[in-house]
Amino acid sequence: MTLSAVLIDTVSIQEYIFSSNKLKENIGASYIVEKIYEEVLKEALNMTFNKKINMKEWKNNPNVTKINEPNEEFEIGYIGGGNALVLFKDKNKTIEFIKNYTKLLLIKVPGLKTAFGIIHDFGLDNFKNSMGNLHENLRENKNKYFLNVTLPKYGFTLDCPRTNESAENFEDPDRAESFNEQDAKIKYISSVAWTKLKFSDKAKNEMICKINKTKDILNDKYTLTNDIEKIGQQESKDYIAVVHIDGNKMGERFSKCESLIEYRNLSIGVRDVTENTFKKMIKVLIEEIEKNKAFDLKDGEFKLSKENGKTILPIRPIVLGGDDITFISDGRLGVWLAETFIKEFTKQSINNEHLSACGGISIVKTKYPFYRAYMVAEDLTDRAKQISRKENGSYIDFFISSSGWSGSLEDIFNKHLSTVNGKLHFGPYRVDSTNDEKAIDNLKNIIKEFKNIPKNKVMKLREILFEDKDKAKIFVDELKVKGIILPQINGMQYHHNLWQDEVTPYFDAIELKDFYPEGLL
Repeated sequence: MTLSAVLIDTVSIQEYIFSSNKLKENIGASYIVEKIYEEVLKEALNMTFNKKINMKEWKNNPNVTKINEPNEEFEIGYIGGGNALVLFKDKNKTIEFIKNYTKLLLIKVPGLKTAFGIIHDFGLDNFKNSMGNLHENLRENKNKYFLNVTLPKYGFTLDCPRTNESAENFEDPDRAESFNEQDAKIKYISSVAWTKLKFSDKAKNEMICKINKTKDILNDKYTLTNDIEKIGQQESKDYIAVVHIDGNKMGERFSKCESLIEYRNLSIGVRDVTENTFKKMIKVLIEEIEKNKAFDLKDGEFKLSKENGKTILPIRPIVLGGDDITFISDGRLGVWLAETFIKEFTKQSINNEHLSACGGISIVKTKYPFYRAYMVAEDLTDRAKQISRKENGSYIDFFISSSGWSGSLEDIFNKHLSTVNGKLHFGPYRVDSTNDEKAIDNLKNIIKEFKNIPKNKVMKLREILFEDKDKAKIFVDELKVKGIILPQINGMQYHHNLWQDEVTPYFDAIELKDFYPEGLL
């Protein structure tokens, strides 16, 4: 039997989620993206078939397909990784469903763009090829149609202060009904921003429930926040880390699936591994908070706030699903948390196959444009993945933006972090091995040893790295006379010459020194 198949995908999902510099909007946007494949999809199917819809049946019974049964008109193939597959017997019902679904999206989630792959000769017995054709149609449609999903702007409408859209809603969704025209504090914003804000608190509560789902990790002592100012920053150290982590070669694994059942089980397995790993990372963070002096509420390095009697964790997940995750944290915890997550992730397996992942950490001022910070984190992840494809391992890379440099990440590395001697940036760093020259443990050891060298000498070393090799050699010799030996990497000569093969590990270590707490090294 051939079926009609619809593959739903979200277009420019990163731009939609991270376009605002308000954490509440980012969180609400991420929640919306997840719910369009649950609540809105359910409502569209209900409108199309006028029957009760069980959205979790495919997940609860992944090894059973019902579409071939006489009374079944449609079936959800899977939901995950930012898209959904729905199978139909009737071509006309397929078209009706798409009309209903897109109409609901315009009403309920303005600003969110979706694309559809549609074929009418989908065969479950030829699943792999059918999925290939469906993805090809999706790519064609993405390039062919450019949707307008927001209200048009006119000359007499107010501009939204948060977006580049027309402002037609009150700023605070919870106060809209009790709005008094004399209340000048309430502003108008676009329906796009308003919808994101509307779901932010619900997103927070659901994330807390997700973390506590199988075991009360938060133990009624800890909570999450929607306020970006409350994740541990101190006035003198007002930095956040935007962390993006993505599983390696997941696309290849899905493309090799020979059946819908295999695809479903892989999708479920990947999501479960990602969520379980995140919970373990949260558990490790809480253990450190309870035993590490750095997190002391009075005298610690981190300014942990309270909310309703609970301690706010210095981390806030934004995207958690499929094989990727994005979260923000205090700037000094970004690299450690990314490292912790990936180490836990690589302990997991799916179908007895080893897992690996790569991550990027963008460390920026709290008020730095959020979308820009996310894009840097994604670029860093791509850099890590390039090395991973060659070395078959898990890598992370980081960038600390304290100088307001503009341009692409590669431009910054080439223009500002390159000298006559070579490249100052040493990463990406390997997480799942200690024998690699660029193992994250080597970087941490250098940072640890820098703590024992006078700060003025470390900062002088930073200056010398921009000078020629002759000055570098003189500086190293001067340090030796004073009994100071630079940190070493086994088998390397950096501690003698600073440079080897036009790279040096010292610049990154100096930059990260203030962004990796001593108690976590």
